[in-house]
Amino acid sequence: MSYNTTTSAKAIVGQDVSTELLNEARALIDTYSDYRWESTEVTETLSGGGASGWLELFAPIIAVSSFTIDDVSQTEDTDFEVRKIEGVVRCFSGLPWGHDNIVITYTYGWTSADRFYGSTFPIVKGAEARIALYLKKNPLMLEKLGVEGLTVAFDDNHLQKLLCTVPRPAINFTALGPDTLNNPPIESLI
Repeated sequence: MSYNTTTSAKAIVGQDVSTELLNEARALIDTYSDYRWESTEVTETLSGGGASGWLELFAPIIAVSSFTIDDVSQTEDTDFEVRKIEGVVRCFSGLPWGHDNIVITYTYGWTSADRFYGSTFPIVKGAEARIALYLKKNPLMLEKLGVEGLTVAFDDNHLQKLLCTVPRPAINFTALGPDTLNNPPIESLI
């Protein structure tokens, strides 16, 4: 289901675009960005990995509806806390080792109640309408993109320009290795 109606898309691009093309454009946006501009419920099955206790999920989290570890139900604020904007759940007792032993069902996405939604949703709707129009004018692009498959090749520069306006979560990473590599002595920086 697209973020636009055919009427709102026509108001943006000045031409008719079909619901099917809007849905294809939405699929490209959803492939490009993990963010959603509507409530989206997902169930994830994960494997525990020790004492850290952190689960990185899609952001922003709206609510956790169920959460089990080794088939034991977890309670918010007693067994875990949710950091909604970051999309992170912290389990107070860690995450025991196991294969597919963690099941969490949660709702995520930006909604009209969020300030970020108000500043980004018009951009996303505009990008979706423009991508749909681009696909209408270049129908052979759909085969090249392979939207139905697992990978999408964004080798078309014009499509990249349309997609780059869509907000994406910041990429976070932690450096691996001994602490001395991650925090060099002050004298080596002088």
